[in-house]
Amino acid sequence: MAKVKQQLLDYSRQQRKNGSYLFLETAGGIHSPVMSGTPQADFYRPLRLPTLLIGDSNLGGISTTLTSFESLRLRGYDIPIILLFNRPNYKNHVLIGERVKKNGVLQVATIPPPPQPIEDPISEEESMKRYYTQVDECLVPVIEQLDTAHQARFDRLETMAQKSRDILWWPFTQHKLVKDVTVIDSAYNDYFTTYPTDGTAKEMFDSCASWWTQGLGHANPDLTLSAAYAAGRYGHVIFPEATNEPALSLAETVLQNDNWASRVFFSDNGSTAMEVALKMAMSATAKRYGFSTKEPVEILGIDGSYHGDTIGAMDACAPNVYNEQVQWYHPKGHWLKPPSVHISQGHAYVRLPSEIKGESCKVYYDSIDDIYSVDGKGRLRDDKSLAEIYGRYIRTQLKSLRDQGRRIGSLLMEPVLMGAGGMIFVDPLFQRVLIDIVRQEGSQLLYGVTERNNNNKSNNDSWQGLPIVFDEVFAGWYRLGRRSASEFLGVTPDITAYAKTLTGGLLPLALTVTKESIYDVFLSHNKPDCLLHGHSYTAHPMGCSVAKTSIESLNTMAAAKTGAWAPFCQNWEKSQHHSIWSMWSPQTVDQLSKLNRVESVMTLGSVLAVELKDDERKGYGSNVSKSIIENLRFGQFKNGFDGSSETGINLFARPLGNIIYLMTSQITTPDRVHQCEQALLETLAN
Repeated sequence: MAKVKQQLLDYSRQQRKNGSYLFLETAGGIHSPVMSGTPQADFYRPLRLPTLLIGDSNLGGISTTLTSFESLRLRGYDIPIILLFNRPNYKNHVLIGERVKKNGVLQVATIPPPPQPIEDPISEEESMKRYYTQVDECLVPVIEQLDTAHQARFDRLETMAQKSRDILWWPFTQHKLVKDVTVIDSAYNDYFTTYPTDGTAKEMFDSCASWWTQGLGHANPDLTLSAAYAAGRYGHVIFPEATNEPALSLAETVLQNDNWASRVFFSDNGSTAMEVALKMAMSATAKRYGFSTKEPVEILGIDGSYHGDTIGAMDACAPNVYNEQVQWYHPKGHWLKPPSVHISQGHAYVRLPSEIKGESCKVYYDSIDDIYSVDGKGRLRDDKSLAEIYGRYIRTQLKSLRDQGRRIGSLLMEPVLMGAGGMIFVDPLFQRVLIDIVRQEGSQLLYGVTERNNNNKSNNDSWQGLPIVFDEVFAGWYRLGRRSASEFLGVTPDITAYAKTLTGGLLPLALTVTKESIYDVFLSHNKPDCLLHGHSYTAHPMGCSVAKTSIESLNTMAAAKTGAWAPFCQNWEKSQHHSIWSMWSPQTVDQLSKLNRVESVMTLGSVLAVELKDDERKGYGSNVSKSIIENLRFGQFKNGFDGSSETGINLFARPLGNIIYLMTSQITTPDRVHQCEQALLETLAN
């Protein structure tokens, strides 16, 4: 595709002064394969050229033409013109025109069919000359319509930036600081096709994975077809006391993966999924320990966590930049200070905050692999001295909560990686020790009681101490190289929430997955005792269908070491890393960790986080990354496949204060990652 694109650019530049038209003619039907076997409709999709569809004017041609038209529309093609031979006996163009007039088609045009062949070659040549002259006359208005559609498209693109400034209210954006608006004309695989203010289309790598949602790339045809099938079969149907195949099939698929769980609750976004998880956990704890409905119940969490922007999810986080200025925010919990994992000057270490050991310090390891090693029995690395330090800190905190008479209803955490809090890679040993203490000693430390009998529930289904809630909205479904971030801890939760890559970024959908013992808390003959939560689009068949396709694709990619991730895994194995792998090369991570502007760096799976030095202000309020982000988006890089700036790729990145993070999808290829690495290294080095 890169060669095709370059050849088209060369042709257009050569003929620009002549006012010529360039047509890329495909061979066969839209699903006929190119040499690699890829259907033409998918192969040429990254170009997103205005499309002139040649329809079938023969008997049965209406179906053929409309089927091709719909296949192209499903893939995001603009089709301003459909062209057919004029056959008065069938008049296919008339009915086709009626069917497509609401879908952006300006004209269904016709040209006369070729004349009958003449045996005399001289007469045949004259006949065809007259025919081509006639066809030229018919095609003049067609070309004019193509020009009209082309100009309208670019007129709209020209005005979108300013109109968006005038009427949109962007999330997480200080509008006074917005310098340039990125106008995204389309997206495919890992790239945006953008329209900068200079009027030249530019490809940008989606290096924030569109707010961490991209798993299988933009405009993935498999996901699109899954959504279209469910839309055609169901649209949306009510879910309470009902079921549908996509919802049931997705739930079965999820529980096959999460075999510790038995129930799936559907919602539409990560924050809502966390609200549901909190209701489940708090109710279960209140029932077990006999809390009254008037007693405030809080969570035990980790400082720096973020669980969403709905009110309950906000209150489950420590005071931070996202909630401090919201008048109705009222923190309901206690948050432990986390030790975090870093690489600096090529060395891996765990950074301990002063609250844990009395002073800030670093514990060094031979490699990142040592920090994340988990054996076949779910046991984390053998570091007894650090585990004891963690244990003393955690037990002291829990006893303090008991002394204060506070009611703690659940342990809530983002396993391994706290995303919005600043891409904080929490030491997995700390989280594992915390979970073990809560489960084994939590009831005694917090409430001074021995746990009640769990009604003969099996150990796999029951929960101990407090319900353990994992927020895997960000890290779940292979974002960190493993299906569930819980695998890094060697334990399973009692409740977990999924979203984002669950549907490959195509549709909003979220799940809260839990055990039967949690579900049983809400069983009663009294209707108000049920889990009173939901929304109109619960278990939307389109989202469920897409999620199942996404999960199956990701599981297939993960199953074989010869699959798409094999080159990345092999690269890390060469560096003696067997517990973890990343799409970002160990060589680049090492280089980044040694740059003067860099405090530390860390990576797992598709995530790369670079902590920048900032002597004035750290955290979300830092502006140290602003110029770097601007350069990644709009600078000139010689990171093209031919080593030139002409084919170089910019990166659409977003900052988290003094943290620069880059993220790929799960289908990103090594050469695309290398382009991103080159741009980042060049920017930081300069």
